[in-house]
Amino acid sequence: MFYQLNNKISLLLFVAILSTIMVLQLACATELKTLDSVPTKDQSRTPKTNQVINNNNAKISSTYLSLNQKWIEGLRSDADLDDVDGMFLHVFSKLPEQVTVYPSENYYYFILHVNGKQIWGNIRLAAGRRERGVLSFAYFEFRESPYVSNPRIQRSKFFTDADGLLIDEIDRFTFKVKYSGKEVIFNLHQLSQEPPKSFSLGQDEIFVMRTFDESGYQFFLIFNEKENYLFWVLNEEELVPDTLQPLQDDVLVGRRSGFVFLVDKPYDNRKVLAAIRGANATVNNYYDGPFDQLADNYVDQTNISKYLKLVSPTLEGKIDKYGYYTDREISSRVAVSPYYVYFNEKELNWFINLVKNSEDPYKIISSRGRGIRTSPTPTFPTPYPTMFPTPYPTKAR
Repeated sequence: MFYQLNNKISLLLFVAILSTIMVLQLACATELKTLDSVPTKDQSRTPKTNQVINNNNAKISSTYLSLNQKWIEGLRSDADLDDVDGMFLHVFSKLPEQVTVYPSENYYYFILHVNGKQIWGNIRLAAGRRERGVLSFAYFEFRESPYVSNPRIQRSKFFTDADGLLIDEIDRFTFKVKYSGKEVIFNLHQLSQEPPKSFSLGQDEIFVMRTFDESGYQFFLIFNEKENYLFWVLNEEELVPDTLQPLQDDVLVGRRSGFVFLVDKPYDNRKVLAAIRGANATVNNYYDGPFDQLADNYVDQTNISKYLKLVSPTLEGKIDKYGYYTDREISSRVAVSPYYVYFNEKELNWFINLVKNSEDPYKIISSRGRGIRTSPTPTFPTPYPTMFPTPYPTKAR
């Protein structure tokens, strides 16, 4: 009996010890799990709103950040700006594997800071040339102040297979460019060429094309077949990358661009481009107007040369389907700039009053007020950026 009692005591002790061990193991496991969830010294500095921050980062991932450090370091760097091949290699080597070309004349623009200068330029896969393996490259010293005077750096060149550059057409809007061991895919932005949906057209008006300007603005080009003139209308079916603020009754101005629009109430409040800032046209920046961004990729659909010749019959037999002159030694293009160019507020007010008091305000806009009466200050036509090589050889060539 005593033996049996000892056995029972021993069994109870064994069970008690085993239970204690299991409790201790469970406690240790819990403690370890808790320790795993405690942030380290570095982790404790991370805000508790990580998820919110990540969400915000996703929303702003497409923003553009310009760093003063890079700007200063660029101005202090050195390069041979007369070496077009070397400059192209430098710019091309900096491009990502894929780029998107938004402007509708297929210019891929860039800005470079080097040698204490601000250099503006572009790589262009022009319609009618890219299919034949030709890429154009151009750059010039930007006039960032009145003291940047001539002579200024201005260089350009057509690159072909003779220069070691190859262009492979993947599809109508996608091209792979190979140069010096690097490949870059150029995705040309596709534009719908449907007539506007946000406003109605007048009885004598014909939709010609939609365009995408390098300013980020998008436009409709409209033709009046009764009076034979063209005019631009803001495309508000797409994002407008600017703030339009009141200038006068029924007149708006772009806060950044300086583009001036006349609000056309009878036609669904469409906004007709009436004027651009002369300061922008003079330096040839991104706000120099939509004249140089026609929808070249859709030239057979838009039939732009037909309307150019209706506006100016003297062009008959002198331009190709894109609007490039075919009878000039130096290749150039018809500038579709049916709007006023203002250099000060007084001049702009004069023109707006002239437009508002006319029977056909859009004809006045298209003619830029010429032949009506004398402007308070001289006006100048919008310059075509001739420093960029045009892609079509003339007969003289």
